[in-house]
Amino acid sequence: MILLLNIDKDESRDLEWYFFSALDKKYGNGSRTNRATEKGYWKTTGKDRAVHHRSQLVGMKKTLVYHRGRAPKGERTNRCKKTLTLVADEY
Repeated sequence: MILLLNIDKDESRDLEWYFFSALDKKYGNGSRTNRATEKGYWKTTGKDRAVHHRSQLVGMKKTLVYHRGRAPKGERTNRCKKTLTLVADEY
């Protein structure tokens, strides 16, 4: 299930939207996530960046770029997304 949030009450023309979803695992008992789609895949770019709140580490931010086709010969597109993962149980 994906929850779509529109932060503004008015009709938004923003290009920024927020989605919340459960992780799809590549293997049932593994920790690797499945980033494949019917037409392509999401590939990480750069390195993970720490997210802090009041000087305390609360999560990690990862940037992904969408590629059409199958790895390793996928064609890079201009679509990108950022994933945020909480690292503490109390949030």
